[in-house]
Amino acid sequence: MEQLVMRWSAERTPEIPDAPDWGEFVCRTFDGSDEDISKWLDIVQYGLTDKVEDKAFFKECMYEYGELEFDKFFIVEKDGKAAATLAVICNYDTLDGYIHMVACKPEFRGLGIGTKMNTEAVRTLFRAGMKTAYLTTDDFRIPAIKSYLRAGFYPDIKDEEHKARWDAVMETIRENKPF
Repeated sequence: MEQLVMRWSAERTPEIPDAPDWGEFVCRTFDGSDEDISKWLDIVQYGLTDKVEDKAFFKECMYEYGELEFDKFFIVEKDGKAAATLAVICNYDTLDGYIHMVACKPEFRGLGIGTKMNTEAVRTLFRAGMKTAYLTTDDFRIPAIKSYLRAGFYPDIKDEEHKARWDAVMETIRENKPF
């Protein structure tokens, strides 16, 4: 099934949000090292790949949109242990961004990391001069969708099928029921 799309617009987000308080977590930029690639591969196996992939997979995923800007690629850690990741891909010709490969290890879910990462993503979009952005997600990723909504992303309803899917997602969110 085709993934759902959410959009963001600088016009709909009036100002750059304040930097999140990471508390006991550290959000830092990716450094390109083999160690950081291993941390990224460890994180994305939980929900994005369902297994540990290799360095070739990393390159395939992270360089498919062109040169990767390390200052827009984040790793979240607690006590040096990889917890979550998110990358912002910028198209400087169209001023459209893409939020890419968002993942959080299960033991760190439900602690507000997603909301903080999405806030950092929006801050990055503003700093890069992006006017719009998008991300893709799945119907069952209700906690992530809630986090995206809080960050100012909104559903992209492109046809009746997507409208029906979004209606079901929003009903699940309103009723706070499992999906």
